[in-house]
Amino acid sequence: MTVHIAAALFVSLLAIGAIRKGLDVRFVLLAAGFLMAGIAGNVWTLFNAFQTTVGKGDVIGPICTAMGYAFVLKATGADREMVLLLTKPLKKLRWLMVPGGCLIGFVTNMAITSQTASAAALGPILIPLMISQRFSPLAAAATLLVGCSVGGNLFNPGEPDIVAIRNATQADVSGIINSVVVPNIIGFLVATAVLTYLIHRFHKASTANEGNPANTPETAAELPKSTNIALAILPPLPVIILLLLQPNFNLIPPLFEIYPQGLFISTVMLICSGLAMAFTVRGSAGLVKHISSLTVEFFEGMGYGFAKVISIILAAACFIAGLEALGAIKETSALLVNYPALAVALSPLLTWILAIICGSGTAPSVSFSASMLPEIARTNVGGAIQLGTTAAIGANIGRTMSPVSAILLFTSTLANVATTEIIKLVSIPLVSALLAVILYSVFS
Repeated sequence: MTVHIAAALFVSLLAIGAIRKGLDVRFVLLAAGFLMAGIAGNVWTLFNAFQTTVGKGDVIGPICTAMGYAFVLKATGADREMVLLLTKPLKKLRWLMVPGGCLIGFVTNMAITSQTASAAALGPILIPLMISQRFSPLAAAATLLVGCSVGGNLFNPGEPDIVAIRNATQADVSGIINSVVVPNIIGFLVATAVLTYLIHRFHKASTANEGNPANTPETAAELPKSTNIALAILPPLPVIILLLLQPNFNLIPPLFEIYPQGLFISTVMLICSGLAMAFTVRGSAGLVKHISSLTVEFFEGMGYGFAKVISIILAAACFIAGLEALGAIKETSALLVNYPALAVALSPLLTWILAIICGSGTAPSVSFSASMLPEIARTNVGGAIQLGTTAAIGANIGRTMSPVSAILLFTSTLANVATTEIIKLVSIPLVSALLAVILYSVFS
């Protein structure tokens, strides 16, 4: 091990310790990158990385417009309509409540890539509904957490993890999503099955509505009897459009004469935002106010996406620049190329550990993709995509069981259950899911 590699490892361990102490992950990544670049005698590489990353339209566009669309969905109530439509069957099938709740959370997270936003849309409906069916608040919280955080976002083309893999490998988004389908579904099914068993075996729960959290805004009895189908379709609409309009399907030939590689993700988000405006107009009297308010929501969402997601990507780029300056990226990439089976097993394990520590699935996943995949993709694009997708899945699983993740803290507050109790319940299902993903990836 060279002196520079030892320095990179030492600084990385310091960074992990700083994050555990509560320092903002973005500050830590920036500071660590600056320190490593300084040791290498090339501080300017960090500033260059920041400048290059902040101008990447193929990264900022998809992520920010996807978040803008999520804000439009929330403002119009479309996210709630989708959740209501999906939860209706559960009221009559108690035995399906846990797996069904997880599935609805998974689908909601496909449409709304923010895990906390997904839980905010589903939680006020699912938690009272489960409690009314004699499940404990702990069981309801665990169901909400696993469903909304374990990986549905990886099927959304605007998800930062997917964008990072695409940016690192230059592969088509559709190909990346196709690669993530099987391992992601395996992880979800294993986590859901184990959680369902544990809840029915050990957490059959309270009687009636005992323990119903006072801060939950509605009860199962207050749920509307009908839903607006047009609004309910809006949340998954961008995903449906992007999947149907893949170039290899060639469903609309004139379109592919203009966009031979398929529509831009940001274009689809803009179109769907316009459709959301049109579907939610209530007469001509308030037309101007309606359009103006949703336009504001869209750009507020874009700003939120920049502040909460792009900022992490920028900080991660600076951290990676420091690692590159020390030569750590080149040596690690060579190791992964020479031992592919080991790489497939280690990539999700590494991002899982980092996500538990920092509470973010985005930072470990994006950092891994940006640092390791470009070198591997030069000789093996398929292998690079596999590493990126399994690393993203590992990061999602790690965030779900992190005591400092935003979605866990939100779920704990909503259900009025201690975070430690939720982690105890979800740990076995999530570790089982991680092992299943690793085994599938190694032997596939």
